[in-house]
Amino acid sequence: MSAAIRITFDASLQIFASAIAAHLGGEDLKRGLIVRDTSGRLRFLSDTVAPTVDKRDKLEKDLSDALGPYARRDGVVSFGDEAGTRTLLDDPAVLPITIESLEFRLLDRRIVGSAWLDSPREETGRPPRIVFGSLKGGVGRSTALAVTAADLARRGKNVLIVDLDLEAPGIGDMLLPEDRLPDFGSVDYLVENGIVGISEESLQTFVGTSPLTSASGGRVNVLPAFGKQALLYPYNTLAKISRAILEDVAQDGSSTSVTDQINSMISRLSHKESYDVILIDTRAGLSEITAPAILGLGATVLLFGTAQTQTIHGYSALFAGLRLLAQRDTYAGKRAEWRLLFKAVYAKAGGDRRVGTRHREALYDLFAENLYDEDRPEQVNLDAINFDIDDENSPHWPLIIPFSQDFVDFDPVLEPDQLTKDFYEAAYRPFLQGIDRILAIETPASREAESPSL
Repeated sequence: MSAAIRITFDASLQIFASAIAAHLGGEDLKRGLIVRDTSGRLRFLSDTVAPTVDKRDKLEKDLSDALGPYARRDGVVSFGDEAGTRTLLDDPAVLPITIESLEFRLLDRRIVGSAWLDSPREETGRPPRIVFGSLKGGVGRSTALAVTAADLARRGKNVLIVDLDLEAPGIGDMLLPEDRLPDFGSVDYLVENGIVGISEESLQTFVGTSPLTSASGGRVNVLPAFGKQALLYPYNTLAKISRAILEDVAQDGSSTSVTDQINSMISRLSHKESYDVILIDTRAGLSEITAPAILGLGATVLLFGTAQTQTIHGYSALFAGLRLLAQRDTYAGKRAEWRLLFKAVYAKAGGDRRVGTRHREALYDLFAENLYDEDRPEQVNLDAINFDIDDENSPHWPLIIPFSQDFVDFDPVLEPDQLTKDFYEAAYRPFLQGIDRILAIETPASREAESPSL
């Protein structure tokens, strides 16, 4: 980085807060509000009345000099007796922030990534939803979803699978031969519903029935990301994806968020038939389309990752964002029980106990620092959310999927035997037992496997 770059995006917030505290005092900083606009520039809204013109001009100059290019060009400070200030000071989207000894509130304006600021949804009722998520691809997330569906169907459970990996779909091709592919998929739903609407009668054209369904077992229906129409008009695929992740705007100007659109889509489909569980595959990473699945569906969220530094570093960004949302809930007097919906998955696990223990400890630190409440022995708080490091029922204690060479070329449409119990049992039974616990399903008595030790 060039030495000429004096202030960066990362440093600007603390620099600004420090300058405000120095000029106005820590209490004014705490009661006021820092607004970061969509470009990243900053302004402070004070809840006090405006000072004299001379004092205000000097304050504007001092704060602008401290902040440099990150100062708002139309003014770096506003006061409580000025138009519009009070409304923003009371905005429920405000995030409480603590940086070292500085305590302040932040309103973060975003165009892309705004869904990550939405309030997480508490657990949805029946049927339960499970999201299969990850920061990186190639960790066996979709494979685990397919195996889970096959095992549940074998035991008579009806399963709806929803592919929300809109930019890199795969679960549809994994579970639906071409002759069972529906006409449309989730991308089509999100695009068409905002323009012409989707009737109840046409919902059936969005779901295909997997060969995993059998007369003696449960039904497995799949909403793929794309259907047959995408194969006929491949030149429209990128155009549709770009529109599927937009808010729907009605003629009266009201809008429906992507999260609400997805929730409506899943609810409508789940009401068409009797399902025992909904399994959702989502986009890897921290893209805008990932946020609705992670935060907005009221689902148990399985976070897949390998025992590598990149896993912990990657999830650190996600968990830091979750921590801000939890602090906002606490500030508003809410318990934020959605924190209990997250569950770690140790994917492609090797047999080295030392590596497993190290990874579990890293996961504990990640959860404890961001999602668990601080353990204060001097204060008894029966509502606190925290767990011992060795608590196997805790969110940080991972479900384990050992590495298996058998699943390297996994393609059950071409090799249907790959989703038979004999094929997946050894590698996946401990993981599937964890799914049973999440769903409160009685674990099969036969061939129960002990959970691998970390």
